Amino acid sequence: MEEPVEAPAAPPVASVAPSKKKPAAPPGSLWREDVNVTVDEGLGYFLQRVSVEPEIVGGKFQGFRIVELRPADFWQGVDLKPGDVVTQVNGLPIERDIDAYEAFQSLRAASALRVSILRGGEKRELVYPIVPRDKPARAAPPPANSAPAAVPKSPPS
Repeated sequence: MEEPVEAPAAPPVASVAPSKKKPAAPPGSLWREDVNVTVDEGLGYFLQRVSVEPEIVGGKFQGFRIVELRPADFWQGVDLKPGDVVTQVNGLPIERDIDAYEAFQSLRAASALRVSILRGGEKRELVYPIVPRDKPARAAPPPANSAPAAVPKSPPS
């Protein structure tokens, strides 16, 4: 059995563990400055936090299967787990080293982190708005399969 490969998967950028003086990002979002610090540290530094192996089906690259996420607090609030296969980051491929690098660098200007994954054979997209600390995060839209929100009735005139 081969050892897991530390490949350039460029899975999502989890926020850098906030210091005790800084508040955590709003649920489901990432602080802009934390994303920028992670990108500044470099793709190699980021990849020290995840073990992945290529997922090949029928001779065709599908993505990178997550083997391990470490340390757990770095990934807190990020809906990824071992067994997930990361197929794209912000709509960009990640198969080749340069692809993964470009996807990782694109996060510097992105308004959200979008990670396309396969979980249990089902396609999913994880979306994390990237927000500045001085502005409140907008709530993420409800999932497509949720019921629409009730519209309040106008008061009688």
